[in-house]
Amino acid sequence: MLTVKGVCEPPALRIGFWLLEAFDLYALAHALEPLRLVNQVAGRELCQWQILSLHGQPLHASNGIATATKGLDQAQPLDVLILCGGENLHHQADDPELRQQLHYWATQPIQLGALGKAGWLLAQVGALQRVRCSLPEPALSLGTITDLTPVAAPFCIDRQRLTCVGPQAVQGLMHELLGKTYGRGLVMRLEKHAARQVRPLQSTHNASQKLQEILALMNDNLTCALGIDELAEAMGISRRHLERLFKRNLGCSPSRHYLDLRLQQSRQLLQTGKQPLADVAQACGFVSVQHFFRCYRQYFGAHPRDERTPKSQPRSLTA
Repeated sequence: MLTVKGVCEPPALRIGFWLLEAFDLYALAHALEPLRLVNQVAGRELCQWQILSLHGQPLHASNGIATATKGLDQAQPLDVLILCGGENLHHQADDPELRQQLHYWATQPIQLGALGKAGWLLAQVGALQRVRCSLPEPALSLGTITDLTPVAAPFCIDRQRLTCVGPQAVQGLMHELLGKTYGRGLVMRLEKHAARQVRPLQSTHNASQKLQEILALMNDNLTCALGIDELAEAMGISRRHLERLFKRNLGCSPSRHYLDLRLQQSRQLLQTGKQPLADVAQACGFVSVQHFFRCYRQYFGAHPRDERTPKSQPRSLTA
């Protein structure tokens, strides 16, 4: 176990995704993205994953896209194994080799889960007995399964079992897993970062003329940031009126939006130029490099220098 300044860091969470033919690629993508993003936000490798199948051959998703896999018998050590199926599970439910492998993994000291309807395959081999589980409506061809404790929730982690009702609940399931492993604080950072990446700045196209003028003044003064009182005085309005304009139209304070503009500008400079980091910080109105680094990491979930290094490949253990 690594230590930083005397603090023990937990080893990476090792997750395997066990694919079945015609698996749901949408669900798999929703499971992988939080793992990739949490590594980025944390600044170190908290999660590793490998893509697996019964025999290690390429498998086709339900939309026809082929995906390389590694055989279960060649899997590196796992903490979590998650089964990923599709709409044709009724054709696979009676496969003796599949059932044998499910029985085997259900007895291992790891967390075992399934996405959506694949949870019913775990139920068929008794892997969900006496644990709470979230399952979609069962297919009639699967027959009657007893000793289940279903819950009215989109996803559920109970003891060593992970289940969810469908693709839309996959992300919640993965966030719950990460929260139980590393704490809710990290998941909150992950959710905050993801929201900013979707829409880093509010649209201002429909803003009032007065607000447009304030925003233009902000953009003209990114290097030497103006104080909020200075902005209000330059616009001939009170500070309170200025704050109301931003809250009503952009849902944030003037200082928050001003900082967002400067951070967006710094990212553009980092991606398109070769200025030293200290020069970028100064050009975007930060009083110190340390303050710039802290604000940048909080906003983008990465260090400014990461913008100048080649984007790393997903941290997969698949050969």
